Amino acid sequence: MANEWNQPTNDYIERRASESPSARALAQAATTRLARLQSITAALGTTITEDAVADSVLREAIVALECDAGAVVVTNEEEGLTLLRECGSLDALMRSFEGGRRSAGGDPYTESVEKRAAVYLESFDAMIVRYPALRIVSRVESFGAWMFLPLEIDGIAVGTLAFGFAAARKFTLFDRNFADTVSRYCAQALDRVRLRVAAATALAEAQAARLLAEHANNAKTVFLRGMSHELRTPLNAISGYTEILEMGLRGPVNPDQARDLGRIKRAAAYLLRLINDVLTVSRLEGARPLNLVRLPVSPVLGEVEGLCALQARSKGIELTVSRPESEMFITADAERFQQILLNLTTNAIKFTGRGGRIGIACESDGTTARFRVRDTGVGIRPLDLDRVFEPFVQIDRHLTSATQQGVGLGLSISRDLARAMNGDLTLESEEQKGSTFTLMLPVASETGRLERDRDGQPIRATPRLQVIS
Repeated sequence: MANEWNQPTNDYIERRASESPSARALAQAATTRLARLQSITAALGTTITEDAVADSVLREAIVALECDAGAVVVTNEEEGLTLLRECGSLDALMRSFEGGRRSAGGDPYTESVEKRAAVYLESFDAMIVRYPALRIVSRVESFGAWMFLPLEIDGIAVGTLAFGFAAARKFTLFDRNFADTVSRYCAQALDRVRLRVAAATALAEAQAARLLAEHANNAKTVFLRGMSHELRTPLNAISGYTEILEMGLRGPVNPDQARDLGRIKRAAAYLLRLINDVLTVSRLEGARPLNLVRLPVSPVLGEVEGLCALQARSKGIELTVSRPESEMFITADAERFQQILLNLTTNAIKFTGRGGRIGIACESDGTTARFRVRDTGVGIRPLDLDRVFEPFVQIDRHLTSATQQGVGLGLSISRDLARAMNGDLTLESEEQKGSTFTLMLPVASETGRLERDRDGQPIRATPRLQVIS
């Protein structure tokens, strides 16, 4: 940022340094200001709060301008102008914005913001002439000169950078250019901070909205599951008693009665199918038919490694991915295959402590490809091995972090996706020693030929979850 000010300043320093002693002193002042400007530039590159921006600017600029006080004042929708930061002891004029005080004759803060222009007051008398209503500011407690520079972002003034000097003084073009440059740097840094805060706020709001939606979806699923159970009980009773009547166990049934009983059975069966369909949709919302293709394994393994490496490293976990020596091809949906591996790997990271190891390896017997995700995590109790793939089941692995909990659908969905791709997902685990999930998928033929329907189109499976009663 300082480059726009450096070149003319360097030329100015070199030219004046060879002149009179006073010129050399001025050149030295320019050197000092350039150094301060570079310090401001460096500091603003790392600031993450508005207070830090104001502190960095005031600390360096007050020394460079040889003034006695400085302040950064920003606009506030509710309170008007408010003090963000100050350095030194502000005088009455520099505090004239406080408490919403506004005089008919105006004040330098308001003028610099409204007109987006700098206000330079080189003496107390100059201040009184320009702002007669501020005569209340006494000579005793006032400084002798002031600078008020607008903090402008995209044509909108968002505040004022103010400097106070103990004695009256003439502001040279050099003084004004330096102060103007500092104010622009300050405004740009404040803008970056506000954009960062806005982005973080938007992200937090989006995450909160997503979490709220997930909670709502979970509540809906729980409700539907409960409703399913409540509705199935009477429906099963209706079907059962209808069959008893059809069998004649309560007496002979004439043809008309048999026809009516058949209608009752079909209606009950229809309602049961509706219940199952609603549950299936609620558990796999957005699912679409699988696009089974001849798929190379290595690129997907590389993608999974890239997506999970940082997460594993942040927990101090060693993640290794072993690719086949020669390319292996499977018949699978690329996105769903990656989804399963990602779910297994992130689960392994979730349940493996710091210093643990996770390995992903694959092998083939020519017919079936096996992808094993091994971890050295907490493992699963033998009595829970059969339950881990059930929907809505959360196995207690003695975790304390809320971030390591979920709704219990990931493994269930993964297994159903694997089976929809003519494969399977199995588990071997030993408590306190770790787990191994094995994903099995069919090896693709050399020609990549897929099973086709009567119209010659590849058959595409649709994943469906088992409906639990």
